[in-house]
Amino acid sequence: MPTIIDVQDDQEHSKTIDLGKDSMTVNRQASNNDDLYGVIVNSEEEAYNLYCEYGARMGFSVRIMQRRKSNNVVRQVNYACSKEGFKLDSDPSEVKKADRLDTRSGCTAKIRFGLQDNNVWKATLFVPEHNHKLAEPEERPFLRSNQKVLEAHKGVIRSMKNAGMSTINTYSYLAEEVGGSQNVGFTKTNCYNFVSRERMIMLEAGDAQSLINLFKKKQIEDPMFFYTVQVDQEN
Repeated sequence: MPTIIDVQDDQEHSKTIDLGKDSMTVNRQASNNDDLYGVIVNSEEEAYNLYCEYGARMGFSVRIMQRRKSNNVVRQVNYACSKEGFKLDSDPSEVKKADRLDTRSGCTAKIRFGLQDNNVWKATLFVPEHNHKLAEPEERPFLRSNQKVLEAHKGVIRSMKNAGMSTINTYSYLAEEVGGSQNVGFTKTNCYNFVSRERMIMLEAGDAQSLINLFKKKQIEDPMFFYTVQVDQEN
């Protein structure tokens, strides 16, 4: 039976964990960092990142289960194992191009954070048990919620793309710097998606010259790539 821990029953001890830039308070004295009972963080984003880091250590991916609002303010948020629940049966009359593989197993592992009166977020519910096999250490870097392109990586990718380097070579460089793709923290697909989003931001700004420059870079990368430009009377 899952263990459900309600922090409202235990508020005697506290300690502070320094996470570099940010810090958080834990409302109990314990040496086990994998026990999230009583954790206090400063924001909803910190709460999510904390559970994602926990999931990466343990070997499971995280998804947002539920957010509750009061007076248009988020007061409670629930994060769960990505295998939580079961996929609802789809309408057989609806035709879909392809169905994703359903990997849910009804796992009950989750955590709940509630907004307190002093504007901090406290873990008020923690269910640590899973009903499925957890990812092996070598598989954990590829868990979906563990794949994040950090700001430092974004800066490197932008610089190398601006220098005309292909996306695949940029990713290979990052992987080589950290001793392999398993240590990068995100996949090639994540890298390509980031580059695509950057391009969309650039194009949405209405910079036609940027689009032409993009085509020029693409032509350097791929000799088979062809483009032509037609301008109006105003050039």
